Amino acid sequence: MKENVSTFLDMSRWLAALLVVVNHARSLVLVDFSDVQNKNILAKALYLATGLGHEAVVIFFVISGFLVGGLTLDRWQSRGPDMRAYASARVSRIYTALVPALIIGFALDYIGMRWFNASAIYTSISPYHIASINYTMVSTMNLPTLIGNLFMMQGTLTQPLGTNGALWSLAYEWWYYCIFACVAAAMTTGGNRRFAYAAGAFLIAVLLPFKLVLWGVIWVVGIFTHRWIRSTAWRPAPWLGMGLFLATLVASRLSHNVAALENSVAGSFARDFILGLGYALALASSSRMSRRGQPMRFARVHQELAQFSYTTYLFHLPALFLICGAIYQVSGQPFLQQPHLAGLSYLLGVTALAYAYCFAMSMVTERYTTSVRRRLDALVGWVAPRAVAARAAAPEA
Repeated sequence: MKENVSTFLDMSRWLAALLVVVNHARSLVLVDFSDVQNKNILAKALYLATGLGHEAVVIFFVISGFLVGGLTLDRWQSRGPDMRAYASARVSRIYTALVPALIIGFALDYIGMRWFNASAIYTSISPYHIASINYTMVSTMNLPTLIGNLFMMQGTLTQPLGTNGALWSLAYEWWYYCIFACVAAAMTTGGNRRFAYAAGAFLIAVLLPFKLVLWGVIWVVGIFTHRWIRSTAWRPAPWLGMGLFLATLVASRLSHNVAALENSVAGSFARDFILGLGYALALASSSRMSRRGQPMRFARVHQELAQFSYTTYLFHLPALFLICGAIYQVSGQPFLQQPHLAGLSYLLGVTALAYAYCFAMSMVTERYTTSVRRRLDALVGWVAPRAVAARAAAPEA
């Protein structure tokens, strides 16, 4: 992968995670834009910039398709499919942080509901306009929901666990990994296995909700972008690719005020798909960013910040709820303030605290992904030969 493309991906990952955190923090700390007393140009710009949480998730889908789908398909086309290595990589990447996020998030929510709910933030979420939490949080604080989230059933058989409504998109990505693995294996192998893999992909897709599968098209955009960059085909100049992406980003945010789009699956998908294409153009144009062979600036900084973006996404919401609930309980600091100096300072402080917490969590979770994967590979390598030997030694029926 070209160095500038890798740096642009790192920058995109940490900025997208930041946008999600800021969007959720703003929903808890500042009033909705319709309730802003002075709707001047600065207020409009502030709410536009801090309202891009959904757009950030769409960008994450394209990045995931690029890194997981694009790289894996290239590898399998040259070497053949390796399901064990793929499963080991996906399980270690996802669950090294997810399992602690579910357990710790549950604990934080329990503490908040038990001792820091004087503001009723845990029992009455409607004033805060967090799109990913459209359920009663108290009703999800139970073992079945925890297990359902562990098996990526949030959004299908269960709700997300407690305050962690952001987990809906993780379930989407997980099932994209599964469908992609079957489709890619069918494309890169032969014989009866091809039909078995294709049937597996079809069965998974049929059993999942239609909306989940439909948004997978945006994930696939990442795969095509990866192949586009590797080809010799024309790619837009950076000014054009970035400009078109910013235009689709602003258009997507402004379109959330259009009821016809919000209430239509087709309209919502079209909006997100266009944004995905816009980001794909920017990503493709990043391969032409080098100036006299020089890499993008601050590459190391982008890499370091991107290294805990996944942990940030998984851990931030329960932390935000507890921080805000505790501050209200202790100091009486009100929720939903006007975007004046006090409100903006509160937003900045809450976001900084949540980020510090997420970074600390990454040091004991995401940091060990590679180590977990090595142990998992060793375990699979130890079990698989014995399974083969056992089948060979078994008498024929």
